[in-house]
Amino acid sequence: MEQPTVILKKCSLSPIWILPLIALGIGAWLLYSSYRDAGIKCTIHFDNAEGVTVDKTEVRYKGVAMGLVKDVTVDKNLQGVNLLVMMKRKARSSLVADSKFWIVRPEISAGRVSGLGTLLSGSYIAMRPGTSTVAATHFQGLSGPPALSPHTPGLNIILKADALFSLQRGSPVYSRNLKIGEVQDYHLARDNSIVIDVHIRPKFSRLIRTGTRFWNSSGISIEGNLQSGFNLRTASLAALIYGGLSCGTPASLRASSPQAVNGQSFTLYRDFDAAQYGLPMTLKLVSGNGIIEGKTRVMYQGIKAGVVKKITINNDKIHSVTAEILLDPRVGDILREGTRFWVIRPRISIDGIRNLDAILFGPYISFQPGNGKFRDHFTAQSGPMPRPARRPGRHYTLVAKNGGSLEVGSPVLYKKMVVGEINTLALAADGESLRVGILVYDDFTHLVRKDSVFWDVSGISVDAGLSHFKLNIASVKSILDGGVALVNPAAPGSRRAAPAAAGARFKLFAGYAAAVRARPGLRPRGLSLRLAADSSHSLQTGSPVLFKNITVGEITGFELNRDHRGLLLDILIYRKYAGLVRSSTRFYNCSGFSINMGLRGVDVRAGSLKSVVAGGISFFTPGPGTKVKPGRKFVLYGDYDTARLNDGIHLTIHLDRAAGVRAGTPVKFKGLEIGLVEKLRFSPDMRGVIADCLVRKDTAALFRDHSRLALVRPKISLSGIQHLETIVTGSYINVIPGTGNRRTDFTILSVPPGPDAAGGLNIVLETPRPGSLSENSPVYYRQVQVGRVTGIGLSPTARKVWVRVKIYAA
Repeated sequence: MEQPTVILKKCSLSPIWILPLIALGIGAWLLYSSYRDAGIKCTIHFDNAEGVTVDKTEVRYKGVAMGLVKDVTVDKNLQGVNLLVMMKRKARSSLVADSKFWIVRPEISAGRVSGLGTLLSGSYIAMRPGTSTVAATHFQGLSGPPALSPHTPGLNIILKADALFSLQRGSPVYSRNLKIGEVQDYHLARDNSIVIDVHIRPKFSRLIRTGTRFWNSSGISIEGNLQSGFNLRTASLAALIYGGLSCGTPASLRASSPQAVNGQSFTLYRDFDAAQYGLPMTLKLVSGNGIIEGKTRVMYQGIKAGVVKKITINNDKIHSVTAEILLDPRVGDILREGTRFWVIRPRISIDGIRNLDAILFGPYISFQPGNGKFRDHFTAQSGPMPRPARRPGRHYTLVAKNGGSLEVGSPVLYKKMVVGEINTLALAADGESLRVGILVYDDFTHLVRKDSVFWDVSGISVDAGLSHFKLNIASVKSILDGGVALVNPAAPGSRRAAPAAAGARFKLFAGYAAAVRARPGLRPRGLSLRLAADSSHSLQTGSPVLFKNITVGEITGFELNRDHRGLLLDILIYRKYAGLVRSSTRFYNCSGFSINMGLRGVDVRAGSLKSVVAGGISFFTPGPGTKVKPGRKFVLYGDYDTARLNDGIHLTIHLDRAAGVRAGTPVKFKGLEIGLVEKLRFSPDMRGVIADCLVRKDTAALFRDHSRLALVRPKISLSGIQHLETIVTGSYINVIPGTGNRRTDFTILSVPPGPDAAGGLNIVLETPRPGSLSENSPVYYRQVQVGRVTGIGLSPTARKVWVRVKIYAA
């Protein structure tokens, strides 16, 4: 059975068209994607394109790529380069008129490290989107990061300075060495000052107040002195090299100073000292010697109250100076009419050292607060004002010829203990004396009696010996600030003088010795004697009097004799040693020490250690003598030898010249010293020298008409060395005794006589030439010296040489 025919309807669209449709969809998608992702072309102009690479250098915002450099061309006027940048479409909203672009390159310096990632990836262009609503595609690139926007969180302030110092963009701002911000930018203002834009981080903005001071902390600031050392000031290592600022608010302004606001202006000071807050004042000074800007201090009772900031010279007759001072606000109340200022300088004199602290720290200004109306200009006084009493006590007046080393505040001492102080110094009405006002504290007023003695105490008192060394501490203190000593003389019996009334007057003696001379009651008991001397040498009041190197007394005073050609020394021999002094006693100066050296050794002669340091007198008693009374006068000899030979014989010796002879040259007989040369002087005709000698009394028989004196000194020749010991000991005068009457006037021989000077045979030998012969050449017989050559000279005809020879007597 035939199947019915089925007619199928043919599809109008062939399946082959599916593939083109898919391709068309893909193409449309790609076209849409291309449109959607298409970039935005823009041009950025820079001064140079260093580090920029086409198709590699990116434009980034907060580390996200926003575009890519497609081309680099030089502009038409050759003043820069144009970078063609393809920005992503999502950056369209950021491309406005005030957007900023700059090239980020690697930078490594003290204070910061930036762009470190560009060392590997290369430079890139950073951008900061603007706030404008005007779209733009052409921009001017910056040379560095722009300043922060005023809308950036934190505090933006302005600093004005005379110079930029070492600051630069990015320099840190410190407070107590903590970084709180940084320098954003700077520029030159119309008035030629430097304007610096500073940003303070939000969490530190509360630290900046209207009274805050800013100063440059770049580099190192060194200040100090020898006593306290030197201070090195720097904010940090970064500020040392990269530059930096520091800030701080004075404690006196923290509570009253409101917080700063954006755009507020401050002054940038050159350093920390210039930024210090204080009250200004001026002080007129006669001289600016020792006053240093920024260093000289204003002190009050040991506390620093200000500093001299500037010194100017005044246009007046004496060319005085005016010091501009910045005072600590805490002492602002002293700016009154009654306040007095003066300069304290170190003073070094024979009386001692005063104001020792001014030697270490330099001169400084002190003041005494006063009352009255406000005043900020003063004239310096010549010295401190009278100091008010700070402790209850009783006032007395001392009358002195001069002030010596005294000053207000110097102590009043009793047995080295401070019992009061000097509170006034003033001239008397007649101008001939000084009135010294003292205050004796209540606890010690009973020490002041009607017969009390006061003297100016100064210098150092030394008591030294080979077994001890004692230093008077009270005297050392008096070197620094002077002082007055008080003592009550011993009254006869048990009676004491009555206490002195308040306001009583006393004489102030120049020293203890003057007080002792005026008040015998101060002297220890003993034997008082007087010594006549040509000069004091190194003797002084208090120098010891020695007997066999034991201290038996002391020097109590000096004065000139009536003709003013010598001195009279007052000495005191202590009571238990008074019997050692007899009418035959001889005193001599034993200050220092003497050394005699020879081939036989070294002889050192000295008294006690105290006499070596402070001078001293010694004595000996050669004969029994008789007892002496107080006030007896003796002669003070210059040394022991002069005293020992006091009763000797005085000789006058004539010489052609003084070669080898001096004061102290010994006179010897057969090698033993019998005297010495006291002094040398010219002869009346000025053709020779006269030596005044002193020899022992028991050697008078040696000096007769035919006696001869010869100067013995070393002589070196080819024939040998004569008198070798005199190379060390020095020359001496040798005595050859003779016969005849006694005499005291001699002429010294130029050549020492031989051992047979009293006899022998004198002959003359004639020779064509002397050869190696010389004066004192020996004459031998069978290798035994029997004579010597006494002289060499020409014969009368000058054709021969005569050699004079002395043959010794048998």
